[in-house]
Amino acid sequence: MQLKAHVVLVVALGIVVTAGPSFSQAPPFVGLYAAPHLFALPSATTTRLFGMGGFVTCIKDAGFANPAYAGTLAGWQSVDRVSYTNFSGGLDLRGMQVSFALPLRTDESGLQVTYFDLDSGRGAISLAGAPFLATLEEKDLAIHYGHRLSDKWVVGLGLGPKMDTESNLYSTVPAVALFAHLESDADVGFRLGSLYQMDEAGWAGFVYDCYNEDVKWSWTFPPPGGTGAGTFKSEEIAVGVSRQVSDKVLAAIEWQQVTTEGMGLRDGESGIRLGAEVAASESWALRAGWNDGALSLGAGWTGDKWSFEYAYVRDWNDDALGSVLAGSDTHQLGFRRCW
Repeated sequence: MQLKAHVVLVVALGIVVTAGPSFSQAPPFVGLYAAPHLFALPSATTTRLFGMGGFVTCIKDAGFANPAYAGTLAGWQSVDRVSYTNFSGGLDLRGMQVSFALPLRTDESGLQVTYFDLDSGRGAISLAGAPFLATLEEKDLAIHYGHRLSDKWVVGLGLGPKMDTESNLYSTVPAVALFAHLESDADVGFRLGSLYQMDEAGWAGFVYDCYNEDVKWSWTFPPPGGTGAGTFKSEEIAVGVSRQVSDKVLAAIEWQQVTTEGMGLRDGESGIRLGAEVAASESWALRAGWNDGALSLGAGWTGDKWSFEYAYVRDWNDDALGSVLAGSDTHQLGFRRCW
């Protein structure tokens, strides 16, 4: 999520293999390294909230993205989430997320540890109208700490000790196998979160995310190829409000802005999320949402200690990567255990 604007700006430049024998600066394909971020932990939330539009700031749920929620824990929680995204262009993404959270002091302070693994098979993409094959991978680890300041205010800090990506770009011409290889490593990164309880029915949330990444790349075509490296910085600001409109209806709205800069480039983009959840019975809930152009639907069953969630997202991140990956269908399953 954090690098959406950079993907739009840099990848849209395309890859022109006939431009010359080598690149004196960062080649246009360097933006491909950021594509996995849009489908991995930097943009991840829970399956329940994906069904409502992808909220990250203002709705309490197991496997939360806002670190402040660690300060509201009443018991231990574990979450498993699997995601499968099929792009009409031919690329398939598989994501797996595991989260574990525990209170240090009940409803006062707590911790959450989350691991995310994303990978793809080799699939077709389009850059500057030209066909290529690509693989995308990312591995993330995040630690969230939350602390309650008062009855109404909770704050949180998240650290990402591991955020590694690897992307490979292949020519569709058999004589040219590996066209380019990119890898990145986040050396500095953190997430700040806060919550304000307006009343018994309403919450306001805020998230600020910032990190630096060291990116390395190499290419083999056109010959003689070459290597390079650079540093990119990304920032995200998100603010949202949720309200229990009635006993059966929860509604929310969230605004987000992303800015990215590196190697002389700077760009930004903002968008709105809208979502609602309706209690169909004591155990079942139905959900729908809108994430800056992407429609989402969801349903979930909640018991005393277990819950099961399903979410569908149409054209996830299409505003950023639709011209590269084409439209998509995403299916997610989430399981929660509380004790």
